[in-house]
Amino acid sequence: MAPRLIITGSTGYIGARLAAMARERGFEVVELGRRPGTTWRIGDEPLASDLEGAVAIVHLAHSWATAPDAAEEENFNISGTVKLAEAARAAGVPRFVFSSSTSSRQEALNIYGRTKFRIEQHLAASSAAPIVRIARIGLVYGGPRTAMYGLMAKLAALSPILPMIGLSREVQPIHLDEVAAGLLALATEENPPRQTFVLAQEKPISFAGWLRILRHSQGKGNLHFIPIPLSAALFACHMTKLLPLIPTVDPERVLGLAGAAPMESGESLRLLKLNPADPLTVLAEEFGQTDDEQSRSEAQALLRYLGIRPTPIQLHRLCEGLRREGLSPLRLSPALIRHPGLLALFEPPANRTKHRLARALYLADLASEPERHPGRKTGFFNATLTIAGDLLLFPLRTLLAGRYR
Repeated sequence: MAPRLIITGSTGYIGARLAAMARERGFEVVELGRRPGTTWRIGDEPLASDLEGAVAIVHLAHSWATAPDAAEEENFNISGTVKLAEAARAAGVPRFVFSSSTSSRQEALNIYGRTKFRIEQHLAASSAAPIVRIARIGLVYGGPRTAMYGLMAKLAALSPILPMIGLSREVQPIHLDEVAAGLLALATEENPPRQTFVLAQEKPISFAGWLRILRHSQGKGNLHFIPIPLSAALFACHMTKLLPLIPTVDPERVLGLAGAAPMESGESLRLLKLNPADPLTVLAEEFGQTDDEQSRSEAQALLRYLGIRPTPIQLHRLCEGLRREGLSPLRLSPALIRHPGLLALFEPPANRTKHRLARALYLADLASEPERHPGRKTGFFNATLTIAGDLLLFPLRTLLAGRYR
């Protein structure tokens, strides 16, 4: 019979990978949280029948709905976690793994870090303490580009010059798969010699160095920084919620970075038999694996920009042409791929034939030509509109065209 593992927060960045890895290793996974058919939410009293027979509970769920100044008994993250852990022990579950963070400190600048610290303290003082294992997780990267990792990858690729805070702060990256493996080890290890483990790279790196790794892994050039004060960064977070086409940044993440400090992880990694890989090597491989998908999406956007509804033959022809000419991938932004009409802002003047985007558009025109049917001739009015549009866009094109040269 397969060992039964209960996971909360299984729809999240870490939770989804943990659930998949557990199934690959032969576990029967029970997902409490947002999955259809489940009624439990953090803060609820779990049914004993839902917990019985489990080898462990891995608690990843975190509610962002609690007010920052809520009393501890009203904070679902604190009271709900303790309630779940105590119910697990009462049901005979031998291990309760709590997902914490390396930002867990009493004096943490962000609410998230202070809340995680308070939960750790309450768990240690609860009747569930004998079955509790705490995993303080570092800066997680890899896999799907979501959560904090996705945001940092987008920011690093956005521009060669990046305003940023906390550049000298030290961070401890760890791959998503390594985190999932560490959590599974905590969920199955019978008698660990300690209660708190740190899942993070043993040797910290500066945040500036981490962003440069993210940029180089995506095939971009050097990254230069403009140091900015914390107050300005928090104001910029507010502005990202108002401005289109740029990633929204939560002030909690900025405060977490501003207060970042490394934790000793070497002993934890050895006990859990984890040997974190070099992030630069792993990311170069992961981003390389997605280049084909990126190239196909870009080819489709180029053809749509030219007013062509792409056929499979045209897409294949254009992808091959772009690859042969060393133009694949162009690294178009997700906004341009979703809305190809915006390419009008970046299209270079006609005389700049060596421009990468100009060459790519020329290949797109050639790729569609064999199947193209002659249409009506452009009328005087449409031609006038086209010329007027080109004249109006010329200053913007001159300013922005360098992005994809």
